[in-house]
Amino acid sequence: MDVEKRVVRLLKEYISIPSVSGEERELAERYASDLERAGLEVRVDELGNVIARRGEPSVCLTSHLDTVPPDGMEDPFEPRVEEGRVYGRGACDAKANLAVYAVVAELWKGPLEVIGVVREETDSAGVRRVLREGEMVSDHVINGEPTGLRPVIGHKSRAEVRLRVRGKPRHASEDPRDNPILRFYRALRRLRERARGLEDGLGRPTVVPTRVVAESGATNVTPEELEAVLDVRLNTRLSPEELRELLERECEEVEVRSGAPPFRLRGDEAVVRALVGALRRRGLPAEPTVWSASTDAGYIRHLGGKDVVVFGPGSIKYAHTPEEHVPIRELVMAVRVLEEVVNELSQGCA
Repeated sequence: MDVEKRVVRLLKEYISIPSVSGEERELAERYASDLERAGLEVRVDELGNVIARRGEPSVCLTSHLDTVPPDGMEDPFEPRVEEGRVYGRGACDAKANLAVYAVVAELWKGPLEVIGVVREETDSAGVRRVLREGEMVSDHVINGEPTGLRPVIGHKSRAEVRLRVRGKPRHASEDPRDNPILRFYRALRRLRERARGLEDGLGRPTVVPTRVVAESGATNVTPEELEAVLDVRLNTRLSPEELRELLERECEEVEVRSGAPPFRLRGDEAVVRALVGALRRRGLPAEPTVWSASTDAGYIRHLGGKDVVVFGPGSIKYAHTPEEHVPIRELVMAVRVLEEVVNELSQGCA
């Protein structure tokens, strides 16, 4: 097999099938067909997750079928190859991994589990169902995301906070203490100061305002209310509950939507050792790292109890952007690395 031609062809075909969150069915059916052709027993569950298995696997390769919307992207579902890179929506996040796994399944004839999940970009309903139903049977898991082929052994959790602060319109010359803008500022400052003292192995929590709206009837009158959205990255020392409590001291309404929980492996787990070894033998950077971005791996670790490493070709820098792409060299390298990892863990050599 010409691995480069095969993996690029598959990736281009997957990109050409739109699969924005909630609309993954066509891609799921195509992916199921490819894995079945590779010799795995495959089924698509009620949500649209693709669950494929051969033999009694000890390794699961999993990634998500969905993408974010193609906002601002020209011809997002018409993949193109330029200067050794494949461009298109989902190129690195995360259809590159789907293509890599399909090729690994064709090359490696032993026991293997491959799972493609839906709705990772929204509510992770896909992976939560897979774990709840006990459909992920392997102990060692690779969760495909664009890590630049670096092994990621932990990451923070993302919480989206929507809040509302109320006051009474007053003449600005009174400098009222209940000015919603000042109350929001006090709440934000208190939260950021608290976060600075909560560092752990994932770093410290970050609190970033991404939307603030406060309007009054005149430029010399304070607003009646303020609405804001915060992007908060939680580590193991700041919980969604504490986050809410801190903000409720100044804000009338606080809604916290939290995603996959944070996690951190020790770094000596079998799947980590196998992946690090395969990377080192190819002269690639192999030191395990942690991420601020959140993935399904948090659920795989906490709900499934699995040893999970986040790994894949491409850079998170280009995910969700109009310039989304993946280097072909990394696609090919990912196939070779994962083929070796699956072989090693399946033989019990780790």
